[in-house]
Amino acid sequence: MVAPRPPPAVVHRGAVGAARRWAVVVLCAGLAGCGGGGRPAPVAVTPAPTSTSTATAPPTTTTTTTAAGTTTTRRPRPITTTLPQVVEIRYRVERHVDDAATAGFEALVEATLSDPRGWSRAGFHLVHSDDAPYRVVLAEGPEVDQLCLPHDTYGLYSCQRSEVVAINADRWRTATPKWTGDLATYRQMVVNHEFGHLLGQPHPHPQCPHPGRPAPLMAQQSTELDGCLPNPWPLDAEVAAAARHDRPLAPL
Repeated sequence: MVAPRPPPAVVHRGAVGAARRWAVVVLCAGLAGCGGGGRPAPVAVTPAPTSTSTATAPPTTTTTTTAAGTTTTRRPRPITTTLPQVVEIRYRVERHVDDAATAGFEALVEATLSDPRGWSRAGFHLVHSDDAPYRVVLAEGPEVDQLCLPHDTYGLYSCQRSEVVAINADRWRTATPKWTGDLATYRQMVVNHEFGHLLGQPHPHPQCPHPGRPAPLMAQQSTELDGCLPNPWPLDAEVAAAARHDRPLAPL
């Protein structure tokens, strides 16, 4: 998500690299998506096994005519499907503040990333690791401003920048005035939104395609819901876009 103008928006720049060059990525969570430069890390892709399933489909029909009459035989048509490849993403979590309101940061990040409603639906396996190269950092405004350079966060907003997602601690404590959901849901949205930027997913246009329905996760829900309902999880269309794995992950 980005800050409204004024001040100027923090624009997610996306990751660089070839369309199918994938990094072993740590989740970076935050509010304003803005990818940085660098070279992607090596790909860590584990092909999922092929499975065959029979679904309801237009049946094949065979008609046989004999002296006794005409017989029609209908047989279901089997459909073979292949599960998507799985990309393993390693991340670590850092809390640079120490107060009661932020005490559950690490646990909530891990719970959000392991939730089956999240980006795992798009074929990503999220692994917390203390030595992972990507970082999810919760910090006060001035530190977030430094971590997000050259992008402006004005002491108010968060960002995803190269290997770091820097989350503004005040946003974690109180959300924003534009957010109409509860605080726990806001925190899930922040984590999943910035993780989406790490997967190369951009802000949608328009931000609220269907007023009265849940907002796209990648909409800038912290600054304006535009008539949509608050939503912390990727919509089916967003999952389908990420599952194509045709966008590079954020580089180191």
